[in-house]
Amino acid sequence: MANPIWESLRRAVSFLEDRGYGYALIGGIANQIWGQARFTYDIDMKVLVPDLKYETVQDAIIKTFPEPGRPDLPDNPFIVSVKIGSVIADFLLTAPGYEEQIVMRATSLMINDLSVRICTAEDLIIQKAITGRSKDWLDIEGVIIEQNEKLDRQYVKYWLEQFSEALGQPEILFQYNQLWNEFET
Repeated sequence: MANPIWESLRRAVSFLEDRGYGYALIGGIANQIWGQARFTYDIDMKVLVPDLKYETVQDAIIKTFPEPGRPDLPDNPFIVSVKIGSVIADFLLTAPGYEEQIVMRATSLMINDLSVRICTAEDLIIQKAITGRSKDWLDIEGVIIEQNEKLDRQYVKYWLEQFSEALGQPEILFQYNQLWNEFET
């Protein structure tokens, strides 16, 4: 593992597992597993917060990795962004409900010689659709290409319907359905 991102990932995973925090990798690393690989510059992970003790988890992360990752990031109690070596790691603390499911549904995989927990392909699609950046929609297309028939489309559609309504953004579900229509024609 000569790549700095893998050494930083090893340290982040070790930190979480040593403390018994459930987690799931999301973002670019998960995209390399489920979709079409592209280079990623950071580590994104959902972290299950025991008994909703956000401050305890935040303090533990910052004590272990004291260098801020994104100093310009607005205060958000659910995001702890730090540098691990030269790599930015975003610890995204789960809110009750759907985000907890991301961690609970995660699957264990070996990346190089490191066992990690990765969100499912379906949850990766949902997370990227909610974010809605152009590169996220390209990633979703790659996941659909690579995972196609293996995807639980009903699960994805259900959650995208929920988020489209809750966020007042019907375009999320529309764009997702449009992508599938392109593959079915």
